[in-house]
Amino acid sequence: MTRNKITKREIKIKLTIVCVLLALVVLSFFFAEHIEDFLNLNETYAANQVSERKTKDSKYEVIYLDVGQGNSTFVRFPDGKTMLIDGGNTVCGTEIVEFLKDRNVDKIDYMIATHADSDHIGGLVKVFEMVEVKNVLRPFQIAGTGDNADEFVANESEDLAGVYEYYQTVTGNRSKISRVTSSVYNEFVERAYSEYYFENGKKIFSSVTVFYDGLKISGENYEIEFFAPLVRDDETDLSLMTERTGGFATVGYGVTDSNNNSAIFLLSIFGETFFFSGDAAFSSGDKNAENLSFEETDFLSSLTSLEREHISNVSVFIAGHHGSKYSSSAALLKLLNPKFVVVSVGKNNDYDHPHSETLERILKTDRLEEDYLLLSYKAGNITFSTIDSNLKYSVELAEKDTRLTISWYELGMIIFISLSYIVVLVKPKQKRQI
Repeated sequence: MTRNKITKREIKIKLTIVCVLLALVVLSFFFAEHIEDFLNLNETYAANQVSERKTKDSKYEVIYLDVGQGNSTFVRFPDGKTMLIDGGNTVCGTEIVEFLKDRNVDKIDYMIATHADSDHIGGLVKVFEMVEVKNVLRPFQIAGTGDNADEFVANESEDLAGVYEYYQTVTGNRSKISRVTSSVYNEFVERAYSEYYFENGKKIFSSVTVFYDGLKISGENYEIEFFAPLVRDDETDLSLMTERTGGFATVGYGVTDSNNNSAIFLLSIFGETFFFSGDAAFSSGDKNAENLSFEETDFLSSLTSLEREHISNVSVFIAGHHGSKYSSSAALLKLLNPKFVVVSVGKNNDYDHPHSETLERILKTDRLEEDYLLLSYKAGNITFSTIDSNLKYSVELAEKDTRLTISWYELGMIIFISLSYIVVLVKPKQKRQI
């Protein structure tokens, strides 16, 4: 009885097969998503959901970032310019910078701090440190220190200190000007006025503007239009406020009311519209304060018929104040009539956001898509874009399909290991000789 010998030719054939299988494994790893798209083997998506790759390859992106109980939105415009709206809490700054670096963003063209709350502007300080910012749009909220109005001292970096002093001493309207003493807002203001960027080798200090009703920013196939805060209607000179800061003094809702100084604006890109209202409210929930005015209500009352028509039927609305019971009123929702609603919110938060009453009001609108509600803590970063002439979105952390699935990479590895074992490792059977 003798053992059958393996020839060199057989070894070459087997090694060639192994190499081919290995190459298929590598290809399946790098091109799995394309192969799945071609063969229609993707995981089951929601009605308007697509792969993240498709939104990245589109002409623009509006990305609602998952920053927990806070707000931050990144926009990549068709002309390549970028915008960052808020930055979540301070701890979110590093994550946002990493997100920007992953997308090769080293300059922000427009930074909007919707209002002074730390869950909206905290992370922007880190962005200032790591990324160049060309234009800063800030609220008419004066940064400084002091426990009360009599002790209030404006931050030495606060360019609007003189404006506040004027209202305080001349008009006596200081109680209607929001003053903010938080260290986070003070640091944001300091960074904003010390920020600079380089263009053609020249150092240029960033432009700073107080946003107001009527402010517009236009570009290639996009526009940003502000509808609130409303400009003050007293006898004060409403020309540009200072040499360094553009814009107008805006209506205030109490010296410490930060939420109702929020930017309310519409972003239009390629015919799709995205509506932002910061933390603006229509009520405080206090029955003893029924006569008080609130920004969301005043904003709605100020609109002309043409403006109402322009704002109606928006594509995406990010719920006011993280879905608070006292924001996103029935009147506002009826006007906006959105297709999609994003709620930027932390899981199991202490504020009962989004509130059930708010969700019920949203549900009564007419144009909601089947998969209209997107919660940041469930979805992760939520990206909207126009794909094949239709508005689509992708998410990062959406709950996976419960069916048993296997990736192309995993399948390739199984085939490779199995066939390698058969082709190379299994010894040939012995032949008996009689």
